[in-house]
Amino acid sequence: MAQLLASGGPTPSAPASGRPAAQSSAGLLDLPVPILQLILASSGRGGAEAACACSALRDAFQTALACPDLVALFLLKRFGPATALFHVYNTAQLRQRLLGEVRGGPGQDAATDCLIRKLLRLGASPRVQERFMLAAAAGAGDTQVVRTLLRAGVNAGASGGRALVAASAAGHVAAMEVLLRAGVSARAENGMPLRAACREGRVAAAQLLLRYRADPRAAASDALAEAARGGHLALVLELLAAGADPRVGGSRALAEAEAAGHGCVVLALQAAGAQSEAKSGPALRKATKGSPDRRPFGGSCPAGHAVTDSKRYDSREHGIVTSWRPDVVTSGSGAAAVRL
Repeated sequence: MAQLLASGGPTPSAPASGRPAAQSSAGLLDLPVPILQLILASSGRGGAEAACACSALRDAFQTALACPDLVALFLLKRFGPATALFHVYNTAQLRQRLLGEVRGGPGQDAATDCLIRKLLRLGASPRVQERFMLAAAAGAGDTQVVRTLLRAGVNAGASGGRALVAASAAGHVAAMEVLLRAGVSARAENGMPLRAACREGRVAAAQLLLRYRADPRAAASDALAEAARGGHLALVLELLAAGADPRVGGSRALAEAEAAGHGCVVLALQAAGAQSEAKSGPALRKATKGSPDRRPFGGSCPAGHAVTDSKRYDSREHGIVTSWRPDVVTSGSGAAAVRL
């Protein structure tokens, strides 16, 4: 097989007269590189198999995968128009070759969007795997791809919930905004987008969802428990200010914070009315350690968060400043106060 590909066909035998055989036609490897790449890409599976025959063909094929036009052609020939788009995100090696040194950000988004558009122009269907495609694009932060898929007819109402969960978990606010403006509900998937954002500590994503009327009380205020378990104090304050109930489920959020040792979160939840045995647990003792009069908001907190005698909490990571008073906890992002 390798010899046939290299020579372009079987070698003719010498004529009986003994005269020298006529010069055979140029082999496949003698073709200009762009033409060779076009042949390999347009051969679909055959091109991929031929690339295994020798290093020269392999190099030509791998170089072709860096060209969006040739990748689109290969995907259509290899997988057909029904599932070609699916393999843009499902085939890791292909995506790696396409993106090259580009990883994340606008460059990745633009390169992927270019390929998606070419596939759509060549007749690829976005409808067969639309839920996977939209979720994969949103989870990768490919905002342009999300827009392209929606314009191509992907149903935001039917497919956008899972995509919003993926974008929220990864903190891709731009992709989230595109989905929300397209009509995807912030309460989709039984409130999973907000819970995913809180689980991963995505403050900006949670704030955006709350602005679009995400329900902090959904699934027994599970988002609050997720934020408390992770020790995300800024998120806990946002959720409390938005109406999350710290007492639901036997003050489950407080129990989660106590079990994980997040003293500052324990204090904030108790200030908001949560009650459980965690009031005298090790997290609270750690939070109040070093305070001479053991006041509820004295001492230090883990993970670099401090609640000092100045009654002021400064989160450099999230850019949120929270003021503490004996009777009130307020969120510096503009949310309402949570009173004792």
